[in-house]
Amino acid sequence: MKHFFRYALALIFLSSILVSCVKEYETIDVIDDRNVKDYIQQNKLSVQEYNGTGVYYQVVSPGLGPEVQYSELTPAILTIRSLDGKYVSADTFSSGNRYYNYLGYFNPEAVRVGIKEVLKKSNGTLRVIVPSRLAFGRNGNSQIPGNASLDIVVSVLDKSRIPQYDDFTIIKYLEKNAMTGFSKTSSGIYYKIGQQGTGSPITIDSTVVANYTGKLLNGTIFDRSVAGSEATFKLSSVIKGWQLAIPLINQGGNIRMIIPSTLAYGFVGSSPAIPAFSCLDFEVNVTDVK
Repeated sequence: MKHFFRYALALIFLSSILVSCVKEYETIDVIDDRNVKDYIQQNKLSVQEYNGTGVYYQVVSPGLGPEVQYSELTPAILTIRSLDGKYVSADTFSSGNRYYNYLGYFNPEAVRVGIKEVLKKSNGTLRVIVPSRLAFGRNGNSQIPGNASLDIVVSVLDKSRIPQYDDFTIIKYLEKNAMTGFSKTSSGIYYKIGQQGTGSPITIDSTVVANYTGKLLNGTIFDRSVAGSEATFKLSSVIKGWQLAIPLINQGGNIRMIIPSTLAYGFVGSSPAIPAFSCLDFEVNVTDVK
């Protein structure tokens, strides 16, 4: 019996040591909620929690366009930041920051719900603070790290007002880059002729030989003719903006043209180089006309 009590006491003592060594781990819900609340307080954000979900919303500018629907193709521009500042995606001219698809496919779900239930209408802007468990989880995605709670600002555009949006974007681009001397066509193309050229005129039926460079409005070059090897193309086979602007010069001329998305690759863009509804900056030097 004495041996029994000796062993029992030793076992109890050992168990108490083991229990004291076991750490109590916080759940991701607790960590998320603390991080989100700290971020909101530190940045003095005026946001409201949505139905006790841990997701917070702020209508930055109310939607003034038609009501949004999950079943409709929706153009949107967004910026994404992790609350710890380790991930930032704020270039609104890049593919990752432009969306054109059905609203019902928009991820994370908290954002599409916010657009539908909080913003409600297009032509408005919504801020969404999303805990990691409702964003991309512990695994993240190809760009966003795991367990990252996010601060997302999304502007939902009114499809019918894309021409006005394009024009506003081009004007701001010209101003930002001190680009002067541009004229505007009735179709919305901004252009500047460097040299008119003295050779053959150009028509929609012309075959054009040219050197060119194409850029997004963030300066990213998405296409250019190969040095020493000019591009040859039927003018009727290229984007509408080229068809309208290239005939403004003759053979031997050069032109710079900022083309609205509606005359370039439209809502869908041209994956992967050209994002959705992108205005484009081209410099073209026509060396021959056939």
